[in-house]
Amino acid sequence: MAITMTIEFPATPEQYDSVNEKIDVEANPPDGLIIHTAAQVGDNMRVVDVWESEEAFNSFNEQTLMPAVMEVLGPPPPDTTPAPPQIHELHKVITP
Repeated sequence: MAITMTIEFPATPEQYDSVNEKIDVEANPPDGLIIHTAAQVGDNMRVVDVWESEEAFNSFNEQTLMPAVMEVLGPPPPDTTPAPPQIHELHKVITP
């Protein structure tokens, strides 16, 4: 079942771009990714993705994305807990 994954995190567009350069999703898209979007919202970046399954997202997140994030941004400050991504099953996906 396709899902949406939404997350908002403190980062600049430049930091977001640095993570993307490391994982090179445009040239090497991960298995199961249908669409990826990102927007600056105040001091945060908001990512909204559509994935073929939650398992596909979790695999990419654990094996590829989080190692790159840790390399670029480092660990979160000790007194904070990062918000987990919001995952929702989709009723319908239409692609042109």
